[in-house]
Amino acid sequence: MDDSVADQCPDSLHSNANASKCSRKFDFETMLTESLRLAAERREHHKSSPDISPSTSTTSISGEDISPKAQSQVDYCNENDFQLSRASPSKDDSEGSDDNDSGLDEESDVENGMKAIPISHEVMLSHGEKPVSALGVDPSGARWASGGFDYALKLWDFGGMDASMNSFRSLTPCECHVMKSVQFNHTGEAILVISGRAQAKVLDRDGRELLECVKGDQYIVDMSRTKGHTAQLNDGCWHPSDRNEFLTCADDGTVRLWDYYTAKKVHKAVIKTKTSSGMRAVPTSCAYSRDGKLIAAGCADGSLQMWRHGKLYVNTSILVRNAHTPGCDISCLSFSYDNNNFLSRSRKPVVVLTKIVAFIFVAPGDGTMKLWDLRKTKEPIHVVENLEAIFPHTDCLFSPKDDLCVTGTSAKMDGHSVGSLLFFDRNSFEKIYEIDFPSDSVVRMAWHPRINQIFCGMSSGSIHLYYSTEQSARGALMCVSKPTKRVRPKDVAHTQFIIAPYSLPPRKVGRDGFEKEHYTLRQMLRAVRYQNRPPPKSRVPELPVSGPGERGRLGAAGSTLHSFVARQLGLSKKDDDDLNPREAILRHAKAAEEDPYWVAPAYKRTQPQTILAQNVEDKHDDDNDELEPVYKQRRDDAK
Repeated sequence: MDDSVADQCPDSLHSNANASKCSRKFDFETMLTESLRLAAERREHHKSSPDISPSTSTTSISGEDISPKAQSQVDYCNENDFQLSRASPSKDDSEGSDDNDSGLDEESDVENGMKAIPISHEVMLSHGEKPVSALGVDPSGARWASGGFDYALKLWDFGGMDASMNSFRSLTPCECHVMKSVQFNHTGEAILVISGRAQAKVLDRDGRELLECVKGDQYIVDMSRTKGHTAQLNDGCWHPSDRNEFLTCADDGTVRLWDYYTAKKVHKAVIKTKTSSGMRAVPTSCAYSRDGKLIAAGCADGSLQMWRHGKLYVNTSILVRNAHTPGCDISCLSFSYDNNNFLSRSRKPVVVLTKIVAFIFVAPGDGTMKLWDLRKTKEPIHVVENLEAIFPHTDCLFSPKDDLCVTGTSAKMDGHSVGSLLFFDRNSFEKIYEIDFPSDSVVRMAWHPRINQIFCGMSSGSIHLYYSTEQSARGALMCVSKPTKRVRPKDVAHTQFIIAPYSLPPRKVGRDGFEKEHYTLRQMLRAVRYQNRPPPKSRVPELPVSGPGERGRLGAAGSTLHSFVARQLGLSKKDDDDLNPREAILRHAKAAEEDPYWVAPAYKRTQPQTILAQNVEDKHDDDNDELEPVYKQRRDDAK
């Protein structure tokens, strides 16, 4: 081994393998000085060198090779000329190239957008016969819930479903009120249910009720002094990071924040939405920003109002007064995942004429979806118009990659149009893809970022689930390949079963209202003791009473002579209960006149002819002086 190598790597003498190798050393100061020197030389050479034709080759005309230094100079000049030629093309070439590039870019954007949408496969599920007005998926994508105009809330579990695609539970948590919103919190433990009632409910993952918010006093005018909402709810959502906080808005003109542990007694905070004139504005939708720092509300007067979370909710931090046409409800607000933009969706007002004609028509109105920038809310970035929406909860949302905006439209009432699911590019708002539904309307939507599947709740009561075998994960892929459970036919059973209902153990019903399938040992022993208990002792019935009665028991009517005679006299002179008392008395008037017995004989000598008074004198006040209290008697001086 050389001495130089040994000096540089003294430890290599003691190693068995790779003795001649050593780590490379870098001197940054030397490298920096060398790079600065080369840059200065290249700059001076570029200033002093003449223009070189782009056709100059690396070989001279005489065939001699060019030196390496000259070769580097030629390469440098060629690169500069190439850059200049690209920077300043001719007019015709630039126009043609721009058109071609723009066309290629648009086609590539459309193709990339279509590839990003998981719509290669479709599964249709049935919620009921009425429109699906609420749809929510838990963060893991394993369980989801749907609600509709039929007052029913259905829970679905991908892990327990088979190819039949049936829900595992159906319940009516709010009795006869329409479901308006269903949402899981960010942990997936609880479900917020918003209905037409003034009280929101919180259920667990299995549908058992955990909480019902308090209702405010309807006779208090100041809504800030009430403990809860006093009118029907419109929308609600969970906080994106706090699992115990949720938000609701109602027709009483307030947006209220609730805490899970105190919602039974009072709200956490109340926000009043106002119009431009200071009057009450009805919030029709509400939402948190993705980071939870903003609270947004869309009002019926077409305004968008936002407040900073945790601050005094007196003045708005962001206010867009004429975001949509006044009188058109804002059906949905959705924030982007980067928290820089948000979407607002409005619907056209629906007018029902019942006294003039028996049909529904859509009044002219807004019907738009707008993209806004939180940093500049004076004007929307993009607007899409003529989007039919007759349902008050038509959704709009961002794709998980934040590159698409999705919304749905409704079919017109004339039946000649179709509802559709529309995908727009976020940057240009050009329509990327469209899915049509003949004679049906898209009401609710959800695009889950984890399983990458799209849920669509329709006005016909069906739910369309779109997925891709390449891009999606779990979810519907777990169910479509699972065979349906075979039901045992009745005519195949050969063994005869004897079913004695009274011999079965009693069904145990828990506090949650559901029957328990499994019994503990103590419950089974108790059921056995209940079945084997001795029968109650029987006693001889008492004999009928003969005679007047004894020991508090009365004999039958007519058992004695006195009771028999009294019964016969009462039956013989019994009057009908329906007879008028005046008629009952007047039927004896003729007999009393012909044969008087009580009054007429007393006046036979003194007044043989009956004389009655012609006038009835009025009662004087003096007659009641003796009957009145002492303090009410009149004094003689006052008369």
